[in-house]
Amino acid sequence: MSNHKSTDKISRTVIGDIAEKSGVSATTVSRVLHGHRDVSLATRNKVMQYINELGYVPPRSARTATSLLGMSVPVFNSYFGYIMEGAYESLQSRDAQFITIRTHNRYEIESSQVQQLLNQNITGLLFILPQHSAEDLLELQRKNIPVVVTDPFVALPDEIPTVMVENISASMLAMEHLLSLGHRRIAIITGPPHWGMTINRIAGYYAALASAGVPIDPTLIREGRWMADSGEEVTEQLLALPEPPTAIFAFNDDMAIGAMHAIQTHGLRIPEDISVVGFDDASLNLPFLTPALTTVRQPLTEIGRLAVDVLYRLIQQQPLEATHIKLSARLIVRDSTGPRSNSR
Repeated sequence: MSNHKSTDKISRTVIGDIAEKSGVSATTVSRVLHGHRDVSLATRNKVMQYINELGYVPPRSARTATSLLGMSVPVFNSYFGYIMEGAYESLQSRDAQFITIRTHNRYEIESSQVQQLLNQNITGLLFILPQHSAEDLLELQRKNIPVVVTDPFVALPDEIPTVMVENISASMLAMEHLLSLGHRRIAIITGPPHWGMTINRIAGYYAALASAGVPIDPTLIREGRWMADSGEEVTEQLLALPEPPTAIFAFNDDMAIGAMHAIQTHGLRIPEDISVVGFDDASLNLPFLTPALTTVRQPLTEIGRLAVDVLYRLIQQQPLEATHIKLSARLIVRDSTGPRSNSR
């Protein structure tokens, strides 16, 4: 039908026809029209398909139930911005929109705002670095809310799909680059020890050293807090060692920038005296640092785009080829790395 009508005036006969075509009861059709949450996504989508074929315009309560997604992000910065950009790009070809919440890395804020999203009849949730535990996420799924996670703090069960970079091989890219330049005393500035990405990047560090036959020196492994000031603080400690490192691999770019500041404050040259590598390549300013920072580039936009694709497959109850998707990173070589100095 080309003449759209409101479903508020759909007759009982038409509702009966929709119910018969959909293979559900008239009561179920009515509940779909009024946006009730106790109807499965598959049934709801099937009913809406027949309603649309009849040319009726669903009321807002029914429309939003199939077109509104929630996205949880810790803060708005360039790193998370690239993931969000990819997620929004994935929505352009779909009749959908995001409600985005900012959690400030606090569980109580995330929990409260997620509940508000649930009250708005959202269809699915994309979590970026969530504070929710695995059990919290599984509970959402038990409530018929599809969930996809990017950058989880810890490894999640197979029931919860994840999209992220392959951190072990990404870390090895940075290490193999430094080893190829002759560096053997390579320090790392890690993230918090309980984070999954920290654990995997350390594993890549160990693997690269073992492959090169370089023994592990525990004094070269230092914990950071992802912020530039922690990178600077840790580098001060490393420079005070009896035998300082000839290269530093920081597990994000902010800490690498802090490390560079500490090195230059001591009157040392980068990369002539010490090479520095970061991780993420999420800032447009990195090529304009002095020297420009060599870093491991995460495919952040692609992570966001693919996460929404996976979320839609869950919403449409389509099978997933894999529940934990890991994308490859690239090493971007700039001016902050160079051969080890013969004097060190």
